[in-house]
Amino acid sequence: MKRMMFAGGLLSLAACAPKPSGLPPVTFISPDSANQSLARFSPDGSRIDWWEPSGQVQQLWTSDAAMKNPVKVPVTSLAMYAPVWSPDGSRVAVTSSDGGLLQIAIVPSAGGAPQQITHESGLAVPVMWNRDGDRIAYFATTGSGGGTYTSFALSISHHTTTPLVPGESLPYVGFWSPDGTRIAYDVFEGSKQTIWVADSAGQHPRQLTTDGFEVFAQTDQVWSPDSKEIVYESRRTGTSDIWVVSADSGAPRQLTRDIRNDTRPYWSPDGRWIAFESDRGRQTDLWVVPTAGGPEIRVTDDADQETIDQWFPGSRKLVYTTGQGESGIWAMSLADSTEHRLTPDSIRATLMQLSPDGKEVAFRIDHGGNVSDIAVMPIGGGPLRTLVEGGSNSEMAWSPDGSHLAFISDRSGTPDLWVVDLAGGTPRQLDNWPGTEQNPVWSGDGSSIYFASDHDSRIEDVWKVAASGGEPQRITKSGNLNQVGGRTGRPEVLANIVDATGQFASMIVKDDGTFTPIWKHNNSFAVDLLPGDSAIVAQPAAAGFAFYAVPIGSDRDAASLLNPGDNVAYVSDDGSKILYLVVNGATRDLGLLDRKTGVRRQLTHTAADEGAATLTPDGKTVVFVRSRPVRRIAIADLTKLLAGAHPQ
Repeated sequence: MKRMMFAGGLLSLAACAPKPSGLPPVTFISPDSANQSLARFSPDGSRIDWWEPSGQVQQLWTSDAAMKNPVKVPVTSLAMYAPVWSPDGSRVAVTSSDGGLLQIAIVPSAGGAPQQITHESGLAVPVMWNRDGDRIAYFATTGSGGGTYTSFALSISHHTTTPLVPGESLPYVGFWSPDGTRIAYDVFEGSKQTIWVADSAGQHPRQLTTDGFEVFAQTDQVWSPDSKEIVYESRRTGTSDIWVVSADSGAPRQLTRDIRNDTRPYWSPDGRWIAFESDRGRQTDLWVVPTAGGPEIRVTDDADQETIDQWFPGSRKLVYTTGQGESGIWAMSLADSTEHRLTPDSIRATLMQLSPDGKEVAFRIDHGGNVSDIAVMPIGGGPLRTLVEGGSNSEMAWSPDGSHLAFISDRSGTPDLWVVDLAGGTPRQLDNWPGTEQNPVWSGDGSSIYFASDHDSRIEDVWKVAASGGEPQRITKSGNLNQVGGRTGRPEVLANIVDATGQFASMIVKDDGTFTPIWKHNNSFAVDLLPGDSAIVAQPAAAGFAFYAVPIGSDRDAASLLNPGDNVAYVSDDGSKILYLVVNGATRDLGLLDRKTGVRRQLTHTAADEGAATLTPDGKTVVFVRSRPVRRIAIADLTKLLAGAHPQ
C-alpha cells in the first residue's frame, strides 16, 4: 500500500503534458534538455537508475523516483545495457568498463562504491537476478567452440559460476521464471532462433517453438508474472509480431498482425496487458494489447523516438524514454574555420557518408523510431535527392567509382544487403535471408560487396556477393565474427572476432577465408587500415578506448595516438591526418591530428555533439554530423485508457 501511495503522489504532483484526444496523460520526470537512456525503477518504485553519455563512455546515475536528487555513480560503460535491480531493491547490477572491456558490477541502491563480480576474458552482461537475491544470470563471450557466447549463473555469496543450462553447446540467452522454477532460453543456431524451457537447474530441456524466427527482446520481461507464459517476437511472416507461448503446453498465440514491425514486448504487472513498440505508419510509437488477444491500443502518436523501459512497479503506468532533438550535416573550411549547415533545418539527418570524389554526401533522414529515408546532396550546396524511402536503413557504403550506394535495410522484413544506383531507380536486394546482415564493404574493384551475416553461423561470418546480384559466396566458416570493416577501394577486409580465449581479436580476412592477426593484444578492435602494412586498432582504456597505429601482425606495445577519452572519427587515405572526437563533458567536439608534425588542432567549440566526420579528398573541408540529442524519461498513466477496454 505504501508503494502505491508513493507512486500516486509522484505522478499527481508533476504537470502532465497535453496529449491528443484518446491518448493517456504523460508525465516527464527528466529536464527538457536531458539525454538519458535505459531507465529502470527499483522494485518498490522509490529509486531510478539510468545512463547518460560522457565522451566515449556512458555514465551511470541514480536518484529518488522524482529525479530531484541525482547522484553520479562511479561506474562507466562502453556499451549500454539496462540496470538490473535486485529483488529487494538494495542493489543494482550493471555493465562496467572500469575493470575491463565489459564486466558486471554491483552497486548499492543509493550509489556508492561498485563491486566488480565478473572477470571474464571478453565481455559479461547482466540479464536478471534470481528470486533468491544471490544469483545473477548473465551472458558472456567464451572460447568454447573457437569463440562464441553463452549464459551463466553467478552466486555472489559462494563466488561460483555455472552454465545456466548445462550441456547446451549453441549460443543462448536464458531467463529464470519469476517463481524460480524454470528457465526460458533462446537458442541461436545461425539465423535460426528457437525458444526452449528447462527446470530451475537447466535440466530436462524442452523445445517450445520450431519455426526458427523467434527471439526475446533482451529484457527481464520474458516471463508472465504468474510464470506460466513466455512472450517473444517472431518474424515468421517476414516482419516482427508479438507472440505468447505456454511454458506447459507449448501452444503459441499470436497477438499482433500488422504489416510493419512490432517489437520489445513488456508484460504489465497484473499480466493482463503487453506493451510493445511498433513502427506501423511513418514513425515508431507505443501500443498495448491484451495478453488473451484483442485489438491493439495506441499509447503515443508523435514523431519522437520512443523506447519502452518498463511498467512502473505495481501499476498501469508505462515508463519510456522519448525525444529526438535535432541533427544535421555540416561542412567546415579548414582554411578559415568557417562552417555552414548543408541539410535543411526541417529534417533530422544522420549517418553521413562522403562520396569518393568528395562532391556529394549521402545521409539518413530519420522520421522517428525505426523509419527513415536515404538521401544525397552536393556538399557545395544544392537540392537533396531521396534515393531510398521507408524502412529502417543504416550502414551506407559508396562504391569506389561513386556510382552506387550499398546499405542495410529491413524494408523486406529483416536487415538485408541492398544497393541503389545514384542515377536513380529502384533499390536492389542482394540477399534475402531470415537473419541479420550488416557491415557492407566494397571490394577494391567495385565488382562485389563483402558483408557480415549470421546465416548458418554460430555468431557471424564474412560473405561476398556480386554488386550486380547473384548467389552470395561464403568467405569464412569460423562462425565467430563480431564485426566486419574496411576501406572503400582497398582489397583487404577487417574483422573483429571472438577468439578461442573468449576475447576479441582484430584480423584481416583474405578471400580464401584465412585470418591474419593485426595486433596480438587482448581485446583489440580493428578500426581502419593505413597505407602499407599497418592499421589503427582500439583497446579498452579507463576513459573509453585508446587508439594505436600498429604494424600488421605486431605483438609490440605502441604509443597511443590520442588523449584518453578521445575517439578516432576518420583517417585520411595517406594516413597522415586523423579527425577525432574530443570529450567536452557530455558532448564531443572535433579535432584534427597531423601525424607528420604531431600538431593537434581543435576544430569546434560548441555545446552540440559532433559525430561522424570525414575529410574531402583535397583535405580542405571537413564534413560532419552535428546533433543536439534529447532523450527524456516519461511515464504514461494508462489507468483510464485500459479501464475502458475489456481483455478477452
